[in-house]
This record gives sequence, structure tokens and C-alpha cells, in this order.
Amino acid sequence: MPVSEQHSPPAGSPPRPPRVPRLLRWGALAVVAFFAAGFVVSRWDGITSSTARLDVGAVLGALGFVALGLVGAMLSWRAVLGGLGSRLPLPAAARVYFLSQLGKYVPGSVWPLLAQAELSNEYGVPRARAGFAAVTQMLIGLVVGIAVAAVSLAASAPGALAAYWWLGLVAVAGAVMLVPAVFNRLTGLALRILRRPGEQELLSGRAIGAAAAWCVLMWLAFGAQIWLMALGLGASSTTLFALATGGYALAWVVGFVIVVLPAGAGAREAALVLALAPTLDRDNALALALVSRVLMLLGDAGAAAVAVLAERVHTRRAPRATTPPRLSSPE
Repeated sequence: MPVSEQHSPPAGSPPRPPRVPRLLRWGALAVVAFFAAGFVVSRWDGITSSTARLDVGAVLGALGFVALGLVGAMLSWRAVLGGLGSRLPLPAAARVYFLSQLGKYVPGSVWPLLAQAELSNEYGVPRARAGFAAVTQMLIGLVVGIAVAAVSLAASAPGALAAYWWLGLVAVAGAVMLVPAVFNRLTGLALRILRRPGEQELLSGRAIGAAAAWCVLMWLAFGAQIWLMALGLGASSTTLFALATGGYALAWVVGFVIVVLPAGAGAREAALVLALAPTLDRDNALALALVSRVLMLLGDAGAAAVAVLAERVHTRRAPRATTPPRLSSPE
């Protein structure tokens, strides 16, 4: 019998997926694997030549920073969901978030959002709340990414401030939009325009601040992977870390805006090559960008696998509850 929102397991309890949704989930993973493999095969020559340029130790270290950044992103989403009243245990949150992120490799930008809504519902989280949390976390990550790009790129070179002044204006506008009073009013207006029924979800400043802080960690970690590989390619600059962090954040924003490309493929690499131009020549910058994309793919797949295994261990140790969920209200 399918899991419904009225008779879902308690928040944080082990999921019990019925047979048909379980088969659909395996089918969805097969589709993700198909598109991910297609990306690797289509760029195989560039990836192999790029890997030859890079130091193995730098690549392995960069993969560690990728993993740290992905954890920061997951904790940011968990903070938003907790602020809305659904506080998932860490293993459950990791399983939901990392599995859903595999959907970004399928063309179309809605798959991660739909996956988060469905997977969260297995833990007693209403689908509408899970979807709202997913969109909100993406918005917070986008605003923080623009702010990090503006500050980092402005500090990366003497004339960079004149080139990237517009990023500062966008970052300030985004920060104002994330003020709780403004954010809650804007979301209420959006719900009325879209004629969405139900009570509006309110988000506190504490939840927004926690989610933004985890996003800062995410961007610093992702910037560190670029910085480490750039060092392995012979780049040397006192502001290299700032350039790498700001360049990656800006490239991600570009990839995010171009929604027709799965995970911003192509657009993100092109933007990163342009951002790294003051320090790396085109060939080295392109090699770094391609390897970074592969590391992100490996990080997403590895995080999903580890999260599923960790959640299974957690469910074996935790008692299985049988009462219907009673989600707490946001503070």
C-alpha cells in the first residue's frame, strides 16, 4: 500500500517503501547512471588528458574538499527543514538529500526537488514542506554563492572590484530578500499568486542564518578543491584561494541560471575557465574544470552510497515506531 501523508511513518523513523515505488526508484537511479555515464563518455578524451596534467595527490585532496562541501550543502538543507518543523536525524537527512541530488544529472531542473519531496515523505515530512525547503535552500545557496563570489573575486586582483561590482549589488539585494520578515512576506505573496492552498510555512532568522552558515562552508570547501588543483598545475599567487573560490562560486551560479543543462554542464566549465584566466592558461584551466566536474560526480555518487549504508545501520539500531507522525511547529 503506498505511503500517504496521512499515514506516514514518524519523522526520522526507518522508511518502508512498497514494492512498486522501490522498483521505480531503481529505475530512476538507472536513468541517472545513464546520463552520468553519457557525460563521462562524451568528454573521455578531455578527461584523460586533463588527469595527466594534474598531480594525483592534489586530485585526491580536492575530492576530500568536494565531500566536505557536499556535507555542508546537506546540513544547510537540514537546517531549513528543521526550521520549518521537521527535524530529521542526520542519517535520514543524508539519505534523502544525497539520493535526491543524483537527479540533477538528468535533463530538467525539477528532479532533485521532486525526489526530495518523495523521499522526505517516507519520514513523515509533508511533500509541500519538503519541496518548499528544497527551493528555499537552493535560494539561500544561490545568494550566499553570489556574495562569496563578489567578495572573493574583488579581493583576487587590484582591478577586480571594477569588473565585478555588479555582483555586490546582486548580493546585497539577495541578502535583503533573506531577512525573515521580507522572505516570509515574499513567499506568502508567491503562494497567493500561484493560488497554492494550505497554511504558509514561516522560516525564522535562526534557521536562515544556520543554513547560510553551512552554505559558506560549502563554498569555501568547493573553492579549496579548485585552489588545490591549481597549485598542482603550477599556479602561484597570494590571492589564488580567493580567485579559486570566487571563480567556482560564480561558475556555479552561471550553471544554475542555465536550467536547460543538466547540473549546468558546459556552462559551468566555460565560466570557470574565464574566471581562472588571470592565473592559468586556457588548457590548464579547462583541464582543471573538467576534472572538477568528474570529482563532483564522484562525490555525489559516493555520498549517496555512504548515506544509504549509514541510514541502514541507523535503522537497525533504532526501534521502529508505529505511531502516526506529529511534526513540531517551527519556533
